[in-house]
Formats: sequence, structure tokens, C-alpha cells
Amino acid sequence: MPALLRKTSRGRSLTSLLCAVCLTLATSLLTVSAASAKPTLSILSTQSTQQLPTANPAFKHPKEPGQLFFLQRTLNANTVVYTARFDAEGNLDAKQPIAIYWRRFADQGQTMPLRWYERMFGFGVRVSSGAVSNRHSLTFNALKRHQLELRQTGPFSAALFTRQNNRDYQLIYAYLDVDESGLFPKVTGLRLYTSDPQTGLYVTHTIAVSGGAYKE
Repeated sequence: MPALLRKTSRGRSLTSLLCAVCLTLATSLLTVSAASAKPTLSILSTQSTQQLPTANPAFKHPKEPGQLFFLQRTLNANTVVYTARFDAEGNLDAKQPIAIYWRRFADQGQTMPLRWYERMFGFGVRVSSGAVSNRHSLTFNALKRHQLELRQTGPFSAALFTRQNNRDYQLIYAYLDVDESGLFPKVTGLRLYTSDPQTGLYVTHTIAVSGGAYKE
């Protein structure tokens, strides 16, 4: 699970995350403050619903072209967005199939590139080509043990999948619970919002996070 970067101010303010991340991604949006810090993730519950739950009604959800996944935190509305990149024929870009950036909803809603340390230690991903055409294995830099799969689902269309309990779920978004009561913010929980291709239902995976020291 990713770790938090040092805060520049109290009011500004974490994947993978992952993620992030996922069990997953969502922790993906954090950066490890100590090289040895490795949070423990434990699934508490899995719940299916007809409608996609909203983790925080006060936070706007992004709707970006080619959107695969996004991650939000209790700290503020700023959101990390993951989108698919395609070539001229509508296939996933072989060299860089994913673009990642901030949507700064806590400011004016503008986009902002990831800082190098956010990309290297938190929100960034590593992608490798899979055995099947137009499928790619993916791991978040902050959660390297959990592997996801990026799949082409049609021309100019793709989806990101996580495997939980021997089932594949399509990732939609993740929400990190952050405790700010101590010297540094600490991630205490993760809610991973997915859809089940077999049932058509939305599935929320609630995950407890423990261990590790974090800074934003």
C-alpha cells in the first residue's frame, strides 16, 4: 500500500493502493516514508450492490476520456486519475498504455502531472506485455506484490482488472481512509469499488490497513 508524502500545509492535504490500490490499488497513491515500511492489508468484508456506492458525496468523480480507475482520500477532493492511451488504430499504446495525473478538485479542477516522487514511489505503474494480445500485466510502484491486468475491451476501449478470491473484478475507484491525529497522516483503511463481470453487480471490498509509517 502506498504511503503519504510530506504535507506542505495543514489545509492541503494520501494507491497502491492502489492502487490503490487494490487490495490493491488504492494504496497506490501513497509514498513510503521509510524504505522498510510495508503495510499489511486485510479484507474485512465484500458487499454487492445494484448501484455504484459513493464513498464521499462531497467529492466529485472524474469522467475522463479513456478513464480506467481513480483514487480519492479523506484528506481532500484531489484525485489521481488513470486513463488508457491508444494508437491511431484504437489499440492500447504498446510503449505507454496508461497515463496518470492529478485532477485537482480541491483547487480549480485543473489537471496536474504527478511529481517525480509520486510517480516513482506511489502512483506510478510498471507495465509488461502479457501472453495474450492487447493484455498487459500491471503493478503499482507502491504495491508491487499485487498484479493487475489491463485488457483491451474494444477499439479505443480498455479496462483494469484485479483478482480477488479467485474472481476477476473490474476496478472503478478506490477510497483511502487517512488518520491525521498523529505526527504524520496514516492510512487505516481502503475501500475498493469494482464491478463483477459475471453478475453485473457492483462489489465493494473493505480492507483494513495496518503497519508502516507514512508522510504526505
